[in-house]
Amino acid sequence: MKTERRLFFALWPGPAALAAATAAVHRLVPYGTGRPQRPDQLHLTLEFLGDVPEPRLVSVLEAGVAVASSATPFEIVLDRLEYWQRPQVLCLTASVVPEPQVALVRSLRSALAARGFEPEERSFKPHLTLARKVRLPPPAESTESLRWAAHDYSLVESISGPDGSRYERLSTWPMRA
Repeated sequence: MKTERRLFFALWPGPAALAAATAAVHRLVPYGTGRPQRPDQLHLTLEFLGDVPEPRLVSVLEAGVAVASSATPFEIVLDRLEYWQRPQVLCLTASVVPEPQVALVRSLRSALAARGFEPEERSFKPHLTLARKVRLPPPAESTESLRWAAHDYSLVESISGPDGSRYERLSTWPMRA
C-alpha cells in the first residue's frame, strides 16, 4: 500500500492544445537531442505539492474543490522557446501570463496553505516541457505560438515506472466564474 503520493495541480490539454503541443515536440525536439515528452505527459503545472502522505489526500482534494467556484476560464499563449540549463529542459513559455491563471494559482496556494501545506516559494512561471535531458540548447529560431484554452484544472499523481513517469488525473474541476 502506498503511504505517499507525488501530487500536483495542472492544466490538461484539450484535443486542440494536445495536437498543437505534440506537433511542437516533434518540430522542436530533433531525434537524439533529449528525451521528448510523450503526449500523455503534456501539461501545464499550476502548483507542485511533491510527496503527500496518503491521509492528507482528502485535504488536497478539498483545496481543489474550494477554488473551482471562483476560477475563470482563460487562454494562454505559449510563444517563447526556452532552454533551462540546470534541469536540462526545453520548454515553451508565455511572454504574457493571463490574470485569471495567476489568480487560479494564487487561490490554489491559499487553499492549500489554509489546510497546512507549504506553498511553492518560487514565483509562478507557466511552461510546457517539451523534452528532458537536453544537453545543448537548440539553435535560436522563431516559435509558432501555441494557444491553450483552459476550462478546467486537475489534481494529478505522478507515478514513477521503468519507462519514466506516468501521470494520472485523480480529479478535475471546471472553472465556473
